[in-house]
Amino acid sequence: MITLVLILSAVFAIVAFLVTEENADSSLSGYNTLSTAEKQQFNIKEFIPFFKKFHLLLALSYLVISLLLIFAISSYWAKIFIVTYPLLAYIFFIWKANSFFIKRNKKQHIYSLIVECLLFIVLLVIMIQFFKN
Repeated sequence: MITLVLILSAVFAIVAFLVTEENADSSLSGYNTLSTAEKQQFNIKEFIPFFKKFHLLLALSYLVISLLLIFAISSYWAKIFIVTYPLLAYIFFIWKANSFFIKRNKKQHIYSLIVECLLFIVLLVIMIQFFKN
């Protein structure tokens, strides 16, 4: 379990440095599928620092809290945290990322709400399964 936490924390931290304003066209999921007109409606200059900060905070908090739960509380609660925390974090991330649209496209807003709802449903199913056992 510790290996998983270390690997995932490293992945979150690496992702923070992989996406830049220069390579966002090819590496940023969702942004790379926008039309040129839609890209002009998205504030990429302000989004990239948010993206980096989010992933670095996610990596650090995931590592620290997971290790604290594993060693100080219980592996059961650590497992719940290890699975659910990234899902909760990305629900927040998607919600916050919508604020970087200068003019919000209704279609994109609906898609993001659908993804948020699906992630929340997955999160609920996981929580129900954990508490059943």
